[in-house]
Amino acid sequence: MNSLLGKLATLMGEKYTKLKDVRKQVEFLHEELSSMGALLEDLADVEGLDNQTKQWRNKVREMSYDIEDCIDEFIHRVGGSSDGKGLLRRLKALRARHQLANQIQELKARVQEASARRTRYKLDDCKSRSADVAIDPRVTALYAESSRLVGIDGPREEVINLLTRQVQLLRVVSIVVFGGLGKTTLANAVYSKLGGTFGCKAFVSVSQRPDMMVLLKSLVTQILGPTAGTHTYEMNGLIDSLRNYLKDKRYLVVVDDLWDASAWEIIKCAFPEGQCGSKVLTTTRIERVAGTCCNFQWGFVYRMKPLDDHNSRQLFYVISIASLLASQSNMSVSQWNNVLNSLRSDLRSNPTLEGMRQILNLSYTHLPHHLKTCLLYIGMYPEDHEIEKNHLVMQWVAEGFVCGLDGGDALEIAGSYFNELVNRSMIIQLVEHHAWNMERVYHKVHDMVLDLIVSKSAEENFLGVVQNLGKITTRQKCKARRLSLQLDETGLDKSVPRSSLPHVRSLSIFGLPHRSIELLELKFLRVLFVCKVEGLDLTPIGKLFQLRYLYVKSNQRLSMQLPQQICRLHHLETLVIDGQLSHLPHDIVHLPALSCLKVSVMIAYPDGINNMKSLRTLDCFDPSKQSVDNLRALGELLNLRELYMCITDHSSPTMETHRDALFCSMEKLLNGNLRHLTVFAVDHTLTGYYDGWNSLCLSDCRLEQLHLQFTFPRLPVWVGQLSTLISLEIHVDELCKDDIAVLAGLAALARLLLWACFVPDEGIVFSSATAFRALGYFESRRAGLAFHFQAGAMPKVETLRLQLGVQEVKTCGVSLGGIEHLPSLKRVAIGLGYSGYRNEEPEVPMIEAAIRDFFDEHHPGRPAIQITSYLYMYDD
Repeated sequence: MNSLLGKLATLMGEKYTKLKDVRKQVEFLHEELSSMGALLEDLADVEGLDNQTKQWRNKVREMSYDIEDCIDEFIHRVGGSSDGKGLLRRLKALRARHQLANQIQELKARVQEASARRTRYKLDDCKSRSADVAIDPRVTALYAESSRLVGIDGPREEVINLLTRQVQLLRVVSIVVFGGLGKTTLANAVYSKLGGTFGCKAFVSVSQRPDMMVLLKSLVTQILGPTAGTHTYEMNGLIDSLRNYLKDKRYLVVVDDLWDASAWEIIKCAFPEGQCGSKVLTTTRIERVAGTCCNFQWGFVYRMKPLDDHNSRQLFYVISIASLLASQSNMSVSQWNNVLNSLRSDLRSNPTLEGMRQILNLSYTHLPHHLKTCLLYIGMYPEDHEIEKNHLVMQWVAEGFVCGLDGGDALEIAGSYFNELVNRSMIIQLVEHHAWNMERVYHKVHDMVLDLIVSKSAEENFLGVVQNLGKITTRQKCKARRLSLQLDETGLDKSVPRSSLPHVRSLSIFGLPHRSIELLELKFLRVLFVCKVEGLDLTPIGKLFQLRYLYVKSNQRLSMQLPQQICRLHHLETLVIDGQLSHLPHDIVHLPALSCLKVSVMIAYPDGINNMKSLRTLDCFDPSKQSVDNLRALGELLNLRELYMCITDHSSPTMETHRDALFCSMEKLLNGNLRHLTVFAVDHTLTGYYDGWNSLCLSDCRLEQLHLQFTFPRLPVWVGQLSTLISLEIHVDELCKDDIAVLAGLAALARLLLWACFVPDEGIVFSSATAFRALGYFESRRAGLAFHFQAGAMPKVETLRLQLGVQEVKTCGVSLGGIEHLPSLKRVAIGLGYSGYRNEEPEVPMIEAAIRDFFDEHHPGRPAIQITSYLYMYDD
C-alpha cells in the first residue's frame, strides 16, 4: 500500500499537470486508500479475524495491486511524462491518458464499494476486539518428565557442563533457538537435575510484554519463601531484597523465554555475582538478547543443534507421531500414510500440532509489520534451499518492501531487516568448516518455519507455491502476485499456460523444462529468480519494463544469450548470470539504475563502463579480458562499494599497459567509496603485478574487507595504513617479526586469515606489546607453523582455525604455546592432514585424541574442538 500511495502522489505532482481529467479521482483514491492502509496495519495485529473481515482485507489488497499495475503501465507508455514530442508520441500519450481515465473510473467504483462495505460491517471495530487467550504451550514443557524425553540427554549434559565449568564464579548460559524446538524443555531438564545441589533456586517464564513487578515477586516467593511479604515492596525493594538474601548464597535461577534485552537488564540486577558458584540459565529465541545476557567473561551462548539437522527433524516427527497415535490402534497402511503427510503439510490445521503452531505463531505475530512481509517472501525458496543474504535483500528492495532515500540506503536498511530475522531465530545462520577452505557462513529456514510461512502466505494470498504445472491455473485463480515453481520430474509434463501469469510480480523457478514459460507475458514482473534451469530463452527480457532484479543460474555448457538491446530496462538494479554467457549487450553500460552486476569470468565488457555511475557491486570482473580504455574507466565508478576481481591471464604482451591502467583505477577506487575488495588469481603467483600493488598510495582509504587470494613475496607496506579494515586475508612467502606488529596495529581488525610459507625460527609470536585488541577470528592455512600467544595478545579471539599434519604432531606435538592466554577462546577448528605415502591414515584417530587432550589440559575454558582430517594432495 505504501508503494501505491507514493505513485498516486506522483500522479498528483507537477510532472503530470495535464492529467486534469483524472486528477480529482486520483486525489480521491489517495485519500481513501490512505485510510484503508491504516486500517490494514491495525488488522495485521489482530489474531482470529472473522471471515468477513479477512475477505474485505484481501479484496483491498487485490485492488491496490490492480491500481498500481494500472499506474505503472501508464507511466511506461507515456515515457515518464505527460508531454511528448512529435505527433505520433503525442497521440500515444493522449490514448494512454484516455485509457487511464477509464480505468481510474472503474477502480474508483471498486474503492467506493470497499469503503461502503467497511462502514456497513463496522470493520474498524475489529481492531478493538480481543480474541480468546490461548493456553501458553510452554506450560506442558515445564511438567514433562525427563525420563520420557527423547534425545534430551546430550543437550542437557552440554548445558550442565557449560554452567559448571567455573565452580566459584557466577556463570550465565543462554540457550538460543527459535520457538518450538524445546528451549523450555531443555532448561527444565537442566533445572531438575541441578536444582537439588543449590541452596536457592527459581524458575520464571517471561512473556512478550512482561509485568516486571509480577516476575520479581515470583522470584522473591520462590527464593525467600511464600511469607516474604512481596506486597509491601516497590521494584527497587524487591531487587534489594533478592540481592541481600543471595549475596552469600549459592543459587540457580532459570529465566525462560526472554523476548527483550531490557527485561534482562532489570532482572539481572537481582543477581549478585559473588564467589559462591551461582548459576543463571536463560532461554530466548532472539540472538541479540542471548548476547546481551552473556556479555561478560563468564557468559556463554548455547545454540541448540542446527535446526535443519536431519536427526532433529526426525525426532520432531517421531514425537509428533507418538502423540497422535497414543490412543489409537489397528492403523492401516493408508492411515499411516495420511499421518505422515499431515505432519508436514497440515501444520496449520492438525490439532495434535496445535501447541507447535502456537509457539511458532508467537514468534511470527511478535514481528513488526515490515519484518512479517520480508519473512513471508522467503516462502519463494524450496525446502533446505541455501539463502544468499545479499540477493534476498535485493529482492526485497526490488519488490518495494524496503524504502530509502536511494537504492543504497534501501539495501542497508534491508540488510538490517535480515539481521533482525537472524537475531530472532526465524532465519538460521550456519557455519560450515572445511579442511582447506575458509569457514562458510550460510543461511536457511527450518522446515517448520517454512511450513508456517507457506501457511500464512496462502492465508493472506501473499505468494503461491506450485509443484506441478498441471495445477498452476487452479492455484492462480486467486491471482497471487508472487509465484514459486518448485518442480520435480513429475511436474515437467507440460508448459505454463500463457494466461496464468500476467499479474505476477516475482517469479522463482526451480527445475523448469526448456521453453516452458513465455517471459513476454510477464509485463509487470519485477523479480525473476531462475535456479539450475537449462534452455531458458532470456532474449525477451528486454521488454519487461518493470524488471528490477534478474538472477539466472545454469549448469549447462551451452552459452546463454541476453537480448541484443537491454537499455529499455530503466528500473533494472541487479543482473546476475551464473553460467556461460556468450556476450554482454552493447548498451548495458547505459542502464541508469544498475547497482549490482555479476556475469561470467573471462568476458569482455562493452566500452563505456564509466557510464555505469550507479554501480555499487561488480563481481567476477576479469581485468585481463578488458580493453585498456575500460580499465582506465573503472576508476570513474566512484559509487562502487564492492569489487571482486578474477585474473585469469597475466602473460599477454600488452599486459604492462593493462596493469598500469588497472592500478591507476584501483588507487582511485581505494581512496574513494570502495569497502570490499577481493582479488583471486588462477595462477597463485602474479609476479608482474607486485610492483603495481606495492606502488599504491592510499591517502584516504576506508576499506573494510580485503581478501587477496594470491601470494606476495612480503607484506605490502600500505597494509598498515588500512585503519578501517575489519577482515583481512593475505598470503605471503616470508613473514617477518615486524609484520605481526603491523597487523596488530590495525585497530578495527576482527578477522585475520594469514598464509605464510616462511616464518622466523621461533615461530609466530603474538606479544602483549603488539596486541590484536579487536580480533575475534584467526586462521592460518599453512601447516607446520608454531604459534606462541603471550598474555593479553589476543583478548577477544573466540575462534582459531589451524592446519596441522599427522607427522608434525607426532614429532613436535601441538605447536601452540600459551594457548591458555586466550581467555575468550570458544571454538577451535583444525584441518588435520595425513600422508598416503607414509600410510598415516590409521594414526589419525590417535592424533585427533591427542589434540583434544592438549586443549583439555592447557585451556581452562575447554573450547569446542572440530577436527577435519584430509589426505594431502601431494606426498613428499
